[in-house]
Amino acid sequence: MKYVQAKGLNLSAFALGTVQLGIEYGLGEHSAKPTEEAAFAILDRAVDLGVNTLDTANNYGDSEAVIGRWLTKRRAEGKKLPYIVTKVGPLKHRSYDILRDDVMYQLEGCMKRLCIDKLDIFMLHDYEDYAKDRDAMQKIFAEIKAQDLYDYSAISAYSRHDYGVIADSGFDATQIPLNVFDWGQIENGGLQKLADSGMMIFTRSVFLQGLVFHTPEDLDPRMDFCFPYLKRYIELYKEFELSPAALALSFVLSLPGVTQAVMGCDTADQVESNCNLFDQTVKLSQEQMDKLHDAFRGIDPRVINPGVWFNRMK
Repeated sequence: MKYVQAKGLNLSAFALGTVQLGIEYGLGEHSAKPTEEAAFAILDRAVDLGVNTLDTANNYGDSEAVIGRWLTKRRAEGKKLPYIVTKVGPLKHRSYDILRDDVMYQLEGCMKRLCIDKLDIFMLHDYEDYAKDRDAMQKIFAEIKAQDLYDYSAISAYSRHDYGVIADSGFDATQIPLNVFDWGQIENGGLQKLADSGMMIFTRSVFLQGLVFHTPEDLDPRMDFCFPYLKRYIELYKEFELSPAALALSFVLSLPGVTQAVMGCDTADQVESNCNLFDQTVKLSQEQMDKLHDAFRGIDPRVINPGVWFNRMK
């Protein structure tokens, strides 16, 4: 397993996303929520193979509760425990006191379900909750930090958001979508602002909900707007002598400032496959990055918006 030093932490490049432990998620054949026994097996395999960060949220069904029961079991067995990232929101913004109380109420619920008394990384799930009142959110997080309820603060965002605002927030980390097809925040300098700020950058949607594994022939014909880009992606991963997954992951890990890639797994065996995948990643050359940029510059925005796929496939 590859590791990255960031803000005094030694973080595995692979952070295990756990939304699928709490709700049915994704398009794959394993999209059904696993049993608790299977969920524990996924978590055990990840940590035993060196993954040291779990990513969850208070709106991922009962993901936090499953993780909490697993942490309790691991703790009783004297086994090593991972860093925990969880998220709160949406929040009530009617007044400062109501906002502060809502953040605290949600945080306390997270910690109760996770069976912990302090979070490693405490994240706002929605950039909009920060953008609505930056000063208030900074003050509230500072108050909670003073109570020693978390170690690091973070903001989750989408590619449509202003990364410059996040870079100037004073928070320790951010989580953003990054994938080989979406160059918007690379082209406009947003990603570089995050990197220059020294924030930890956690990435998600590396495989764009599995799109990188498809071909025009096996994709639903209603997603025909993806076909030319998939054809070019296939040409490039063959040219670079990488698997589709290895190229997708190598791309994000080659970008400035990226700390971790958050990836979910449906089975314990998939955890092992993904751990092996991280060992197969390479630092892409500037020439390779330029070829990818040329291929996906000005991409049809529907390709990088899975919500459109689902709407068309209903």
